[in-house]
Amino acid sequence: MTDRYKVYAYTEIIRPVNCLMMVLAVYAASVVGERTLTVPDSKLLAGFVTAFMLTGFAMVVNDIFDLKTDLLNEPSRPIPSGRLTIGEARSYAFFLAASGVAFAAYDGWITLALASLSVVISYAYSFKLKLGGLLGNLAVSYNVGLPFLYGGLITSGLRPVLAVFFILAFLSNTGREIVKGIAETEGDRLRGAQTVAIRYGEKAASIAASLFSLVAVALSPLPVIVGGISLSGYLPPITVTDVLFVYLAVKLLASSGNASSVKREYKFPMLLAILSFITGALF
Repeated sequence: MTDRYKVYAYTEIIRPVNCLMMVLAVYAASVVGERTLTVPDSKLLAGFVTAFMLTGFAMVVNDIFDLKTDLLNEPSRPIPSGRLTIGEARSYAFFLAASGVAFAAYDGWITLALASLSVVISYAYSFKLKLGGLLGNLAVSYNVGLPFLYGGLITSGLRPVLAVFFILAFLSNTGREIVKGIAETEGDRLRGAQTVAIRYGEKAASIAASLFSLVAVALSPLPVIVGGISLSGYLPPITVTDVLFVYLAVKLLASSGNASSVKREYKFPMLLAILSFITGALF
């Protein structure tokens, strides 16, 4: 394999879009705290690196443990396709985790502790928690919501509105994680996973995933009520976000066979939600 294709495999396995979304969430927290488009200083840049690296670590370590299921569910991914060996992936995961934690240490002891905990949770999820179903979903969602708290810690401090953002991200991502379990049921059975879809059936899982999403929609006015963002800047994009979440919930409830497409489309309203936090702070 040429060096160019190897580099592509190393890039693909970390899901760079996911990594960049976590970086954007850290930046959104800083914008909300400062109520302006902040110019990143060294501490915030270190936070960006931590968010990117630790998200990449979570993706790589998950693919290492999911090799057996990915041979069935996602055979084109770098490890099952043979473009990366297990040894290469392990070394890469160690590099990503070590780099992310090192940059977190630059921002202080609290961020170091949070980053280290994130590494432990990501590893525990891939190693064991994923097999337990909902508990694993909640663990992933904690890491997805964490950048909103992390970004506040390294800039303006924790604010109530950032805790609300954490809750909204936690709820909506839990819905997506349950949807992933529906889409990947066949492969998950090979590892003996007890996802919501396997334990209770795809219909029940569809209802559970939709409920998490719809609760997030119902709570979406909270940031304005708590304070810290304006209605004029927040309302237009969050309205579109909520409509998309409702659409995906209806699509999933119509047929659990839509889970694969719903899983892919879920990222759009999640990205739009992050942007709504930024516009709500600015306008």
